[in-house]
Amino acid sequence: MDIFGMGPGELLVIMILALVLFGPGKLPEIAATVGRAVREFRNATRELTSEFEQAFREVQVSTTEVATSVLSVQQETHAALQETRAALNEATDTVSRAANTVALDQVAAPATMPAAPMVPPLGPSESTAVTASASNGRREPTKDDPLADLVDVDELLTESKPSISAGPWET
Repeated sequence: MDIFGMGPGELLVIMILALVLFGPGKLPEIAATVGRAVREFRNATRELTSEFEQAFREVQVSTTEVATSVLSVQQETHAALQETRAALNEATDTVSRAANTVALDQVAAPATMPAAPMVPPLGPSESTAVTASASNGRREPTKDDPLADLVDVDELLTESKPSISAGPWET
């Protein structure tokens, strides 16, 4: 049996030296004092160990709470990311459909023949004049005057303005 790394022979030598140095009257007091010191040391060690264990448990609980919070935030972020991706895909599909619709609206119409034959091209001196259709008298747009057909609409609007009658409030 080893006590503090010392065998029985070594302990016997220490006890004999203590008996010689302190005498038989003081030896029981010294042994009681050493026993109390060992007991207090054990109690202090036990208290310190329990405090360390309590602190360790608190750290574990805090770590678990943080891990749970992180997982919750990660799941919420993942859900928000999925929603954002779905909205982005929906917006992309809508834009694609709108672009296809616009592209279909922009398809060139097949060329058609004019209803009435056009007047032969004007010579260099008549380049500023506006051509008229032989059948209906409308002005046709040319390279020099591309908005000539709109002039006829303007004339129709100025001729057909309705007259406004005076109301009971006007004298």
